[in-house]
Amino acid sequence: MSEYDSFADAYAAGLRDVLVDGSHVPSVRDPLSKASDFGTKDRPYREVIAHSFRVRDPQQSLAVSSALPVNLPYCFGLLAWSLDGRNDVDTPAYYRRGAHEYSDDQHTLSGAFGHRLLSSAAGGDQLEAIIGRIRKDPAHRRAFGLVLDPSDNFRESREYPCAVGVQLFLRDGALTWLTVMRAQQALTVLPYDAFLFLLMHQWAAALLGVPCGPYIHQSGTFHFYDNEIDLARKVVEAPVTSAQLPALPDSPEEAREAVAELIALERTLREAGVAGNTAAVDEIASTKASTDFTDVVRACLATQAYRKLGDAETRVDSPAASPEVGGLIAAV
Repeated sequence: MSEYDSFADAYAAGLRDVLVDGSHVPSVRDPLSKASDFGTKDRPYREVIAHSFRVRDPQQSLAVSSALPVNLPYCFGLLAWSLDGRNDVDTPAYYRRGAHEYSDDQHTLSGAFGHRLLSSAAGGDQLEAIIGRIRKDPAHRRAFGLVLDPSDNFRESREYPCAVGVQLFLRDGALTWLTVMRAQQALTVLPYDAFLFLLMHQWAAALLGVPCGPYIHQSGTFHFYDNEIDLARKVVEAPVTSAQLPALPDSPEEAREAVAELIALERTLREAGVAGNTAAVDEIASTKASTDFTDVVRACLATQAYRKLGDAETRVDSPAASPEVGGLIAAV
């Protein structure tokens, strides 16, 4: 398994692996799959089977590329939506067009990772249960949270979760996080999947009150489509640099408060952007959040809300944002 200091390094190396060693595979034909554009297109692809990588520092969670800019508001929106255990389609659709095409009923996303892992409506908060087991028995191996379910193999749906599940290991006083993907689109989707799970890794470590160990990402098929080859080459040839967010608080109580604030900020700013409520956005934009991490979230999502309100000029700054993250906010 290849090991990297940052996700950015792992991302660039993974794209090179597919470009150099990837096998050609003909298009999926299933009309319920995005891999065939829901039965409308021929989409052959390149893949590497059983690809994996390890990131030494989970706080290095963002890959910055001029050839393929990361959508930072979507990163934060996805994180808040997932940690809140929701599966509504309107939240991801606010940040990224096309979310509704994955929904069977145009209201929910049945394969939502956070809903399946953390929601009581889906059977209970698996992450809390796993953390409880590890807290009682640090050597525990029964610490696997399932996303994929046997019923997924028997139902007709536009969603068949790309994630199989996650496993946590408390070793040498630090928390290792393993994400298992059945399929990973390596070019345009990996930056968001990895961001989500890298931040969930930090969240779980904080709840245990331990530092993060390495993050591991394993994919059954690691791929991108033939019509994305030129873009993948541009990303690899241009510098892919790492951007680091402020850390989540490292005590359980403070981490819970920070995540509650993250969820509240995301919901309030998204609803204000949809409703045209400039006053609500102004209030949040002028009020510093309680932690450095959530203050960067506030600045990013408030800037996004102004864009939704038709204001392309106002940028909300956070003193906690690094120059690289500040650049991502400015590009919203």
